[in-house]
Amino acid sequence: MFKRNCYTILFFCCFIPLQGICALKTDSLKKILDIGDNNLSNQKLVVYLSGFFNEVPINEFENTKKEVDELLVKYQVTAKPAFDYFIESIYQRRLSHDDEAQTAMFNAVRWSHKAGNHYLVYAFSTQSGFLQTFLGNTTGAVSSFRMAKKEAILLNDAKLQVLIDINISDLYYRNNFYNQSLSYLKQADSILDATDLNEQRLNNAVTFNKAENYFRMGDLNKLMEVDQQLNGQSNDGGGLYNFKKRTAYYILLLGQDYKKAISQLQLLRKDKAYAYDASDDQNLADAYYQDGKLDSAKAIVNRLLGSKQQENHPEVNFHLYAVLGEIAQKQNDYKQAALNFKLAFQESEKNINRLTNVGYISSEMKADELEGFFVKKESGYKKERVWLIVSAVIAMLSLVIGAMLYRNIKQKRYYEKLLFTTQKEELAFINSHEVRRHLSNILGLIDTINHSEKKDEAYRQAEQHLLSAAESLDAAIRNISDKLE
Repeated sequence: MFKRNCYTILFFCCFIPLQGICALKTDSLKKILDIGDNNLSNQKLVVYLSGFFNEVPINEFENTKKEVDELLVKYQVTAKPAFDYFIESIYQRRLSHDDEAQTAMFNAVRWSHKAGNHYLVYAFSTQSGFLQTFLGNTTGAVSSFRMAKKEAILLNDAKLQVLIDINISDLYYRNNFYNQSLSYLKQADSILDATDLNEQRLNNAVTFNKAENYFRMGDLNKLMEVDQQLNGQSNDGGGLYNFKKRTAYYILLLGQDYKKAISQLQLLRKDKAYAYDASDDQNLADAYYQDGKLDSAKAIVNRLLGSKQQENHPEVNFHLYAVLGEIAQKQNDYKQAALNFKLAFQESEKNINRLTNVGYISSEMKADELEGFFVKKESGYKKERVWLIVSAVIAMLSLVIGAMLYRNIKQKRYYEKLLFTTQKEELAFINSHEVRRHLSNILGLIDTINHSEKKDEAYRQAEQHLLSAAESLDAAIRNISDKLE
């Protein structure tokens, strides 16, 4: 499901939170440009410009941009072209010119990469990932987050690595890859535990994202454990109020206390302190359906499907159409039920086709992570090698060098084996989607036949398609077996 916190995590966790930006504060901008540390200046400039240009009235955008341009020129900001593209992307996005917004953001990333500015590549790749996520381009979002992940590793910045792990986890979660989502949250936890980062907001975000996964997995015990962790926090900053309220009604839904869950959701809709969004409406519709209030559920689902926000999200639309199909079936409107199930099947097929490409990129991302880890280890070994050579001049030169070479070879073989295992697992994961796609085709055809008034005729029409899908499924399974061998 599309979550609001995905699109705001860079602004409110990554850098310095800005509040009440409504007009260009020249003094504040000058202070940022006066910072001697170029990397720190770029960090603060990204978040300042993001906060400001997302709030400035659109009719004042051009004039304000000229003011910013003059200051960037005056202070001789070397990365000005990248910031120009970045601002242009924000402008086009606010005008709903999505293609132009993506092009401008890609140009910002490309310029930063060409200039060798690792931090800006990270920041703009992350922004590009957010934009593509919002537009439903999961493949593009995974690619952008992959690039950001590589830059975070190169920068050796623990905070940036935690943030990108949270963002990647969120992307997997929304596409129902819960185990993959949890694995990235575990990575984020490991980094937080191994470093002295005192970022409660990051801990809260990691903990709540676990709650989202456990909810969708139907694991009530794990969800209650996470709920206790969230309620153990006294500071309500960093979205904690939202996290606590949402997790509380998740527990009610998994506990099948639908009436109480409906009551809480209705209260949250009126709660100005709570950021009520489309995901809450979807959960409310599910609660109404489970509680037997079919017309109420139907009204919410139809409203969600009519929203422009849902146009690019087949992973959500599949569930919504399936709910409509179940409702129509319970209301004995079998013709409408068949139509809704057919639409659900179409949305599912869209999502499966899209996620096949995501799987390939995910395998490359895993290889990047392993490669980055190996490079860092290898760098450490090089430093150790120098010290050993110096020591060996005094003592047992040949013995020390031999031991060192043996150690390096052993480590290299270990990481080569680990890389091979990772690629093999990813190959199995990717190819599994081919099986799922053909199986979905078969199930969809069978479901259509079952809901048809003339089953014999429907079967004859679908027989060839069933045979073709079954043969494709068999070929896919044999292909998986061959590749794994």
